[in-house]
Amino acid sequence: MRRIVLYFLSLVLGFTLFYVEVAIEFATGLHEPQAEAARRRRRRPRTRKLKIINEKKLYERIGSAKGVSDIVDEWMRLNLADARIAPFFGATVAKPERLAKLRRGLGEQICEISDGPCQYRGTNMRRAHEKMNITDEQFIFFSDNLFKSMQKLSVPEREKNELLGRIGTLRDDIVHGEEESEE
Repeated sequence: MRRIVLYFLSLVLGFTLFYVEVAIEFATGLHEPQAEAARRRRRRPRTRKLKIINEKKLYERIGSAKGVSDIVDEWMRLNLADARIAPFFGATVAKPERLAKLRRGLGEQICEISDGPCQYRGTNMRRAHEKMNITDEQFIFFSDNLFKSMQKLSVPEREKNELLGRIGTLRDDIVHGEEESEE
């Protein structure tokens, strides 16, 4: 019985508040369409961006140091075998110490860009690439080889996209060449 009385009182109170609200709206000059819109806006639930709790860093999700090392090794193999961009590595391949330095630099770059513990200590990206005249198309070939290397190593789709997106942020520092126009 007590529940019924409480339920009835809550209904009465709810209707009373509704009629008071309508009376205030008419008294303040808000007419029905405006009042209805205002009422809907107030009742709309607020959405909050949910934080992902305990999300691992990209570095951990791609396999930490071993994963980065495997990706870089396969990526270098693909780049050196790709006739479209292999000429950029000609002088580097001729000297093993330069090849080792490039491999180490790519590893540090991938590690740092994926929120790993490494810090890239190589030459500034803009300075290192400005005289190479790399075009957008060549940058895409280079990025495509990164995608293929991750594909071969079965890196999950989300991580592939995230790493490629982060590499894409370096595009403006790497691309300095003009596209050849077809006439």
